[in-house]
Amino acid sequence: MEKIRIVLDWFANTNHTGFLLAQKNGWFRDAGLDVTLSGEVHGVMELHGADFVLGPENSMLDLMDHGVGLTAVAVLTQKCDSGIVSLREAGITSPGKLVGKRLSHWNYEWFHKTIGHLVDEDGGDYRKVKLVNLDVGDIVAALGARVDATWVYENWENEVLREAGKEINYFNLGDCDPVFDFCAPAMAATRGMIEKRPGAVRALLAVLDRAYRVTAAEPEASVLAVKDAMPAGCSDAMLVRSQRHLSGILLDGKGRWGRIRPERWERMAELMVNTGAISRRRANEYTNEFFAD
Repeated sequence: MEKIRIVLDWFANTNHTGFLLAQKNGWFRDAGLDVTLSGEVHGVMELHGADFVLGPENSMLDLMDHGVGLTAVAVLTQKCDSGIVSLREAGITSPGKLVGKRLSHWNYEWFHKTIGHLVDEDGGDYRKVKLVNLDVGDIVAALGARVDATWVYENWENEVLREAGKEINYFNLGDCDPVFDFCAPAMAATRGMIEKRPGAVRALLAVLDRAYRVTAAEPEASVLAVKDAMPAGCSDAMLVRSQRHLSGILLDGKGRWGRIRPERWERMAELMVNTGAISRRRANEYTNEFFAD
């Protein structure tokens, strides 16, 4: 059995249902893979010695810029499902309206370079945004109390807030500027994994392709089958709403999961170079070569 360690980009949620379903149904094992999944709240991407790590393209490019040998090998959704959420009374309906508000952020220069670009392009002044360094693990407790707005995935935090009876404003960043329809969440493999165990990379992606096709076709059954791996306290109804929301963006036009569309990757990578978030582009930033077609 090939032992593989995967670090998720957050605690397990509906973005990761394909991983959880493959684990529960023994599809990894059937492919000769002994897969360990781990995940926690962490705004700063860390491999912790793993073979694969999930996270946004921006974080991967930042790690590459700091000498970490990574290559993105898959993207979880074919549209970036991320944006800014706030309570409705805060009146934050576009990036420019973050001026004067408390925005949570992570310790990444790319965060400020990219979000700052978006705020300024929308007529705001990023220097006047009140920045709060915070990993928002509990969105209900944080929003309106410690921060006014935070960058989230629509499928999860928005549903958690609605479940708690909150009225929210939300805007998808990719709808504000196509450059923000970037690859997130994505999955990267270490260069050592790619160079020494390419067969295991192919086998893993083949299993995930299968699992996410099932998840897209049967969102309710899939998420309820793995709900015990999701955070405690989430209702079945919330999980189903979240998974149904994702079902339409998991696969490409040919019904395949994971393939990275070059334009999605390239736009954000070029913005990060142009804003000085990273020093330069690199070879082998991403690849689709480990998929069968």
